[in-house]
Amino acid sequence: MNRSVSVFFDIGNTLGSPKISSPSFRLEKIDIYPYIPKILQQLKNNGLKIGVISNTGNETEDDMTRVLKEAGIYSFFEPNLLIYSSVVGVSKPSPEIFLLAAIKADFANIPENCLYVGEDSKERKAANDLGWQVVSHPCLVWDVLNGSRLRYIRVTVPAEQNDQAWRSVIRELSSVVPLYVTGENGSQVYAIATTSSIPTLINLGFQVDFLGSENDPLTTELYLLRDDRQIRTGFLNPQGQSSNFFAGDEESQWVLSATSEGLYVALPSNHSVEEYHFEEAYHGHNLKLLPDPSLLEPFGEGNNARTAGFLQASNVERALSDFELEKLKTITADSIREYLERYAGITPIDESTGIKIKSRHIHSADIGLVTEALVKDFEKIGGGSFSIKIDRFVHEGRGLDNVEAELCGSESEEIVLVTAHLDSTAAFSDYSYNPERDPAPGADDDASGVAAVLVIADVIKQLAVIRPPKRTIRFVLFNAEEHGLVGSKAYARTQAALAAPIIGVYQMDMIGYNVVPPRSFEVHVGYVPSADVQARSIALAERIKRLIPEVSSNLELPQIYILTDPAAGRSDHASFHERGYAACVTSEDFFIGPEPGSPVAEANPNYHKDKDTFVDFDYAADIARVIAASAWLTANS
Repeated sequence: MNRSVSVFFDIGNTLGSPKISSPSFRLEKIDIYPYIPKILQQLKNNGLKIGVISNTGNETEDDMTRVLKEAGIYSFFEPNLLIYSSVVGVSKPSPEIFLLAAIKADFANIPENCLYVGEDSKERKAANDLGWQVVSHPCLVWDVLNGSRLRYIRVTVPAEQNDQAWRSVIRELSSVVPLYVTGENGSQVYAIATTSSIPTLINLGFQVDFLGSENDPLTTELYLLRDDRQIRTGFLNPQGQSSNFFAGDEESQWVLSATSEGLYVALPSNHSVEEYHFEEAYHGHNLKLLPDPSLLEPFGEGNNARTAGFLQASNVERALSDFELEKLKTITADSIREYLERYAGITPIDESTGIKIKSRHIHSADIGLVTEALVKDFEKIGGGSFSIKIDRFVHEGRGLDNVEAELCGSESEEIVLVTAHLDSTAAFSDYSYNPERDPAPGADDDASGVAAVLVIADVIKQLAVIRPPKRTIRFVLFNAEEHGLVGSKAYARTQAALAAPIIGVYQMDMIGYNVVPPRSFEVHVGYVPSADVQARSIALAERIKRLIPEVSSNLELPQIYILTDPAAGRSDHASFHERGYAACVTSEDFFIGPEPGSPVAEANPNYHKDKDTFVDFDYAADIARVIAASAWLTANS
């Protein structure tokens, strides 16, 4: 190993998760991933110089010093190798910031002696083009410094061995970083691995498929692109859309594998997943696969199994008090309308400026206005009772924000989440859609969910005035759902790394479209890789079902999808499923089934179009009310 190499780390989503305070939008702290100190210590013990290259907004050098010291990692870094965009005046992915770092490391003429570690492929590409070594995850650094190369692989566990404790064996191979766990009982793992670790997997008896070429992981991101028309039309029917992806020679070279789930594609950094929408695509048609060691934590153990007790006691349900019922009745069509019309661009997002947003697409200039407005709404609702944080992540070279408001529990550290996604798209509009310029009102998808989270936060705040919840309740709005569940994956990854004791996630995604009776709706809990996670998630759905007659009697009992769930892995609840947490997603009657006698599905005809402007506010309020009741009882059971 060349000990003269200088290793530079990105901070956000590489060393840890940055927490941004409100209303100042300044960096408050970094939740360091638990494996990071060991990695930094190993590098330092071996004489390597370690630095940082980070986009730091408006933070000063003193601000960054304080944050890194409080995180316990400042001492690992060489002070002259701490490169902050706010100090040097240039940001990633500009090559200039990497050139400056190489100069400070005295390697301007030998850039190969610099190694950059960062999650974003655009940033890695900029460094790699200058001759730097690049790595997408800290766990891979040591092997790469010792001469290993990187590649995508698929690891399959023999069916007869799937009850063995194989997860811990792969987890101990730190240079195999999982991206996605799939298959029955989670028997298949997509991963980034170093070439030195692959023979060990083979020697242990795992089936290892090599995907793509060596070094593909340097400057690409792995995506699963689902061909929903092919899934609908079935085997031996040629109506699938995947062949369109092979029409160009360039795209066809990106395909690593074609499976029953869809195409696994190594997307180069100069392309956006926005470019790829197969016809008849449903929820979650694109899935970004993020590196995350916690994907191989044993399901049903530790903090992610907290719902086990809740599951056992779920048939013993206390009745809601008269006071609770009266407060829940304040969730009405008008309260949903007030928020929804602002976030769908019908009324001003901010009355003081009169500005209306056109789009909540992540490429739109309005997306920053949306997150700022959400922070202000939570501040107004909470009246000082909420702790509000911005959870920042990077996707396609841009910083994006999830928004979190927390009401602290009075007796337990356990957490209940009430969630929706804040972004929108109109990619299926009847013209060549430009996400930077064209409208994407997303009234149903998912301004209906956003409005529901806000009105639920309001009613729970009022309930808490009389009696604080026993468990903490978090209201979280995820960004970049339409680009592959990116925001919720980043958020859930951090929660799993911190062993957050989340006992249940109530996600709402499209709860506003109902035109033809009956007033039916769906709750999805299916998760094939783990029967344990699925069973704990069913408990959440059953609670919703039991509360319908009490708080939202205008609704039909929910259609609960478990086996062959068409929404499995396709909304933000899935980001929690794959990390072992109980979660469900509630939506309008979008899918066929689940039973032969179920009401006819009524999918929104304006799904992902600029015409998504209609919502049945009474219907959305009914769904929001039962989710509020479910979350409140879960926090107090």
